[in-house]
Amino acid sequence: MPNALKLVPIFVAVVLATTAADSIAAPLAPAGFKLSTFAKSSSKQLTSPDDIALLGGDIFVGWQNGVGTKGEANAKTGQTQSEVIEYSPKGKLVRHWSLKGKVDGLGGDQAGGMVIATVNEDGNSSLYTIKPTAPAGTQVVHYRYSPRPDAKSSGGVSTGGGTDAVVVAGGAIYLSASNPAGKGATAAFRVHLDSHKDVAHLSATFADDVHALDALTGGAVTLALTDPDSNAQVPDSSPRFGGDFVLDSQADQQLVFASGLGTSNRSLTLLNLTHGASSAGVDDIRWARSGGGALYIVDLKGNVVYKLKGPFKAGQAFGSLDTVGSASDTTEVDTLDLHTGALTPFVTGLKQPKGLLWAG
Repeated sequence: MPNALKLVPIFVAVVLATTAADSIAAPLAPAGFKLSTFAKSSSKQLTSPDDIALLGGDIFVGWQNGVGTKGEANAKTGQTQSEVIEYSPKGKLVRHWSLKGKVDGLGGDQAGGMVIATVNEDGNSSLYTIKPTAPAGTQVVHYRYSPRPDAKSSGGVSTGGGTDAVVVAGGAIYLSASNPAGKGATAAFRVHLDSHKDVAHLSATFADDVHALDALTGGAVTLALTDPDSNAQVPDSSPRFGGDFVLDSQADQQLVFASGLGTSNRSLTLLNLTHGASSAGVDDIRWARSGGGALYIVDLKGNVVYKLKGPFKAGQAFGSLDTVGSASDTTEVDTLDLHTGALTPFVTGLKQPKGLLWAG
């Protein structure tokens, strides 16, 4: 597989349409914050940005191009490849790579000097690593999973689905176990990469139907997760759950915080989310690790990535709103109260916010 596309005229047009720090009239940000366009596309050949990651000082965005959830070709354009684009801190294109499939999860492995990308969230899933500074022809490595999540068995790592969000924490790689076919399998995978055989070995973390504590009452509950989607590592600056791995079960409108993941002292806490008087779900969650910095917001339907700068407070939590009650509501990025699960509008007027990234 080639590591980067040739700059054909179509892609040149896309690159020229990708600009930095353009002033915008909408969406709306709170007083004291400045929202600008970090990167965008006006081409039909580069569409549907979804996840976003940081490696070194550069920003990486996955553009899905309408590829299906199991890697099916875009019905209108025939595209079967997503694009991962590396941008400088000012939004200038640095490098880009074509990956076969629908890129769903992106995560930066700072120690390994690579971006990890998962493709095809619903099945036929696999994983890529991208080392931007490696010699040409060696930057991209494609890994197959062992065992496959959608293999014909049940329980453990055989979820019947695919893989989604990526987080690297404590030297370990974790993936969300997306689109499970039933209950009783793992909600997130731990991954070991065998670079000699290009195999990503999967192991289970915690099942989607195990016991946990209710974050509000402290009482015992039983998980019933149906939609593991995004994940994150909670920074130590967070007012609650600092250092935990958090899994967003999107359609269930819940967050699961795992303390001591991968140890014998693991504990799980379930936080139900609300928006006003209704239950609510989010597509992604992120924290401001320290004061100041910038929050990057991917707007899938707008084909744009926004940059929000302002007086962020260390430990502030944010979610890209996905549903309120049973209705789709994808126009906001909200603040999240970790003690109550309440979501409060923060940035409004978006078209479909997806991936979030905070960078100091």
